[in-house]
Amino acid sequence: MLLTRSPAAIVVGVDGTDEGERAVRWAAADAARRGRRLHLFHACSGPTLVHPPPGLWLPVAGAPRPTPHAARLLQDAEGIAHAIHADLPVTAESVGGQPVPALLEASEYAAAIVVGRRGTGTFGALVAGSTAAEIAEFAACPVVVVRADTSAGGRYAGRVVVGIDTTEPSEEAIGFAFEQALARGTGVTAVHAYHPPADPMAGCMVPGSFDLGARCDTAQRLLSEILSTWRERHPEVGVRSVVELGGATGVLMRASMGAALLVVGAHGYGPFGGLVLGSVSRAMLHRAPCPVAVVRATARRGTLLT
Repeated sequence: MLLTRSPAAIVVGVDGTDEGERAVRWAAADAARRGRRLHLFHACSGPTLVHPPPGLWLPVAGAPRPTPHAARLLQDAEGIAHAIHADLPVTAESVGGQPVPALLEASEYAAAIVVGRRGTGTFGALVAGSTAAEIAEFAACPVVVVRADTSAGGRYAGRVVVGIDTTEPSEEAIGFAFEQALARGTGVTAVHAYHPPADPMAGCMVPGSFDLGARCDTAQRLLSEILSTWRERHPEVGVRSVVELGGATGVLMRASMGAALLVVGAHGYGPFGGLVLGSVSRAMLHRAPCPVAVVRATARRGTLLT
């Protein structure tokens, strides 16, 4: 692949749709901010009709391969990227095969994979159902999903929001959030959701004599401890820690209104753990009002913050 020939690039799936175009714009801006190359990537998943061998009247289906249409899509995407940043280094690649395996292979050499949330082209169904979970779970780098209807306002507008499970925090997700905040010149808002324990007999949450205030204080203390190292490493990044009572999905939805990016980890079993396999990640990928980055525990970020 072209990606192996130079340092890790921001790879964006190109499909010619409106949301695919938004993904290209987002990826181009991200690459320019982080001083990285942008790699435009298109996969041709359908069979290609080839001329019949002697003795046959009809064309036959051959293995998928790049087409003139794919070349036009990549050329248009390059124009969009250079409109964002004229001097941005851009490379392009069209491959034959299914998009998901192709992107997973590309992730081995990428700093991040960027795709649109919804579309009608080759990459149109990438974030629908189990496909997004497959990419986020197995990609060797962070996966960013860009949606069309981003919100303009909110308590943490313009900031990078990161969901943190205090029982099993994702250092990779936190590091990616700080990396993005540094590149953007903005702050990080770290969010944790807590709730009363469930009564296994009643099958519901039972505050009862449970001290919610004490649980909130404990969660706030743990969150501060988790963030203390990152505050020391990067004092130039303004950090806010937020602990709220409620379900993880609702808390993250409210916190991400108007955010520049929502970052979530993808391991563990707490409120923000197990995101790839659980309902929270699917809800965020489909409903979050801002771009969403899913960062696996073992994912590379090209250049790790230390």
